[in-house]
Amino acid sequence: MVARVDVRIAGVILVDPQGRLLLQLRDGNTRVDPHCWSLPGGHLDPGEDPLAAAHRELYEETGLKVDEFRLFWRGLAPVGRFPGAVGEFSIFYAPTGATDADVVCGEGAAMRFVDRSDVPALEFGRAYAEIVPHFLGSAEYRQLVWAG
Repeated sequence: MVARVDVRIAGVILVDPQGRLLLQLRDGNTRVDPHCWSLPGGHLDPGEDPLAAAHRELYEETGLKVDEFRLFWRGLAPVGRFPGAVGEFSIFYAPTGATDADVVCGEGAAMRFVDRSDVPALEFGRAYAEIVPHFLGSAEYRQLVWAG
């Protein structure tokens, strides 16, 4: 049986030279995961490619542009739209030289770089509670941190 996909989402993980991740604190005006942490990103427009959506969403939400993303993970995960809702996620990552001063918070209550040691104490939305720790334990993250 094929899982029903209720929404398609592109997310972006930016890693600064200190190994911190750019995260978004969702505000209380959203139906989905209010006051929870997430990645910059969002829904794909009809017919939109996930990579194009990642670039678009990152710019809309942060004012940042990245030349090249790499795919970290693509798969199904629960989303908070309604009980049982499933999202098809495409999560991209890239190193960045950007700082908090470069980031424009275009959506949510806050958008900032967070040290990996602070991540376990944060309350994430449903899917990102699994995706972000998975990234921090990955070879992709270690490669970015050790390369810097």
